[in-house]
Amino acid sequence: MADATPVKTNSRTVGRGAHWIEWLTGGICTLLVAAMIGWISYHAVVSSGGVPQLSVQGLRQQPAPGGGYEVSFIIENKGSRTAASVPVKGDVTDGNTLIETQEITFDYVPAQSAATGTLLFRTDPAAHEFNIRASGYTDP
Repeated sequence: MADATPVKTNSRTVGRGAHWIEWLTGGICTLLVAAMIGWISYHAVVSSGGVPQLSVQGLRQQPAPGGGYEVSFIIENKGSRTAASVPVKGDVTDGNTLIETQEITFDYVPAQSAATGTLLFRTDPAAHEFNIRASGYTDP
């Protein structure tokens, strides 16, 4: 049998406190997290009421590559509430006669934001009267 002698190691644990940079970094991060929580909470309380304020504005009308015509537009929600299932309708009319109508539905138009879209027509909207509008929304 062999003798089992314990092996001696020369290790020491050195205790030291945190460096001042560590304390400064921790303090700044704590303040940033607290500020973000406060900002999100404030907007959750203040923005809980209100209604969507939707407006649609045509951007450009041009021939479509595959035939027909494209009408690009922007829809803005200046309200403090998100609108869901927002249909945007475009009508091409000649006096009181409706020639063509197209519709596209946006899943969401968040509060204080905008989205863009394009309607496709067979009839040239520039040659007739053209009207574009948001025709409704649901509460998400």
